[in-house]
Amino acid sequence: MIRRTLLILSIIALLSTACAGSGSTPEAPAAGAPTDTPAPVTLTLWHPYGGTFGQQFEALVREFNETHPGIVVEPSYGGNLWTMRDKLLTAIAGQAAPDLSMVDQFWSSELADAGALVPMETFIQADPDFDREDIWPMAWKTATYDGTIWTMPFSLSNIALYYNRRLFREAGLDSDRPPTTWEELATMAQALTADRDGDGQPDQWGLSFPVQAKRGVVYYWFAFLWQAGGEIFNDDYSAARFQESPGIEALRFWQTMVEAGSLPLSPPDRGFEEGQIGMLLASTARLNRYIQALGDDLGVAPLPAGPAGAATGVGGANIAILSNVRDREAAWAFVRWMTSPEVNRRWSTETGYLPLRRSVVESAEYRAYLEQEPRAQVIVDQMAVARVRPNIPAYAAASREIGLAVEEALFTGADPAQVLTTAAEKVNALLVGQ
Repeated sequence: MIRRTLLILSIIALLSTACAGSGSTPEAPAAGAPTDTPAPVTLTLWHPYGGTFGQQFEALVREFNETHPGIVVEPSYGGNLWTMRDKLLTAIAGQAAPDLSMVDQFWSSELADAGALVPMETFIQADPDFDREDIWPMAWKTATYDGTIWTMPFSLSNIALYYNRRLFREAGLDSDRPPTTWEELATMAQALTADRDGDGQPDQWGLSFPVQAKRGVVYYWFAFLWQAGGEIFNDDYSAARFQESPGIEALRFWQTMVEAGSLPLSPPDRGFEEGQIGMLLASTARLNRYIQALGDDLGVAPLPAGPAGAATGVGGANIAILSNVRDREAAWAFVRWMTSPEVNRRWSTETGYLPLRRSVVESAEYRAYLEQEPRAQVIVDQMAVARVRPNIPAYAAASREIGLAVEEALFTGADPAQVLTTAAEKVNALLVGQ
């Protein structure tokens, strides 16, 4: 906590020096104001997208550059979101931050407190042609801290259940009836677990999802915590609540599937795509990837409901304009284009992310997409039970502690109550002053 505080203070000092003489309140350019830039403005952009996502994202950046001759945005892979936050904070402290960056939804508060962001609200309010009502309220919630919009929502997703219809049939399960409750999830996972080569060890597993902290286990566990009726923090974010009985119940439920052998701790790479995993909990953003791998054998369903009902988590990323940006007008032009209805529709249908905009979901093009690919309807339907993680400065560090505790319980069989209580003590120290 002390280290983090010192880092934030150093960032504020550096940024104050860098911004001296420019005024304390960032001013957005007037919409449509002319520019006299004699040469193209070059902006650096960090993003966390690898593989196919990275190719799709950088293709959009190239298209922006081609259609905006006065601006050149240079994209760079910054690492996954587990490592990129530390890299970004270090770069900010060293005055080497990019002009723009994709950020996890809950980084906004920490970066805002550090003075590292230009408030996106500044640009939105100054642009009379920008329709903020077209963007879902839940999306704005991911970008808002202390009443101000600091980042621009770019992609929204939630956790869905993918399943292999062929493996369902082979296990004697109804491929048109995926699990809808925790009990059905565990039962079907066991039925889908098999030792096909006869060596006494499973080589087909019923269920998989990230189980390591660095792979994002906490994001999935929060959905089960909410389904059990639990909360991460109390209402004023002054104390942890994830260690209470619903959290213990959710973690113990996971442990039972590990103990039964149906939830592997070291699943094979591409195990779901290659028919070694019967069911997978994953982001809806992976929809097109799994369609390409399994074709008609792919089934998609809502996340099975827990004792307290249905819930899923909101994921995705936002675009941030950093305080050291070389040209604010050029940066806003990029943000506005990347989140425009046409670009957002293409990004959503090419990946599986939920459209940010009501107009996109209601458009004839998106309705035609859903008719052609009805499995994508789950993405839209689940947003009714989706929940946004708290946008508070301590969240990133707190979620790491919780993720490590969940990982420990799964890999060592430790008592859920004990590991969660220990994690809660660490988290409560982080929450002081929230």
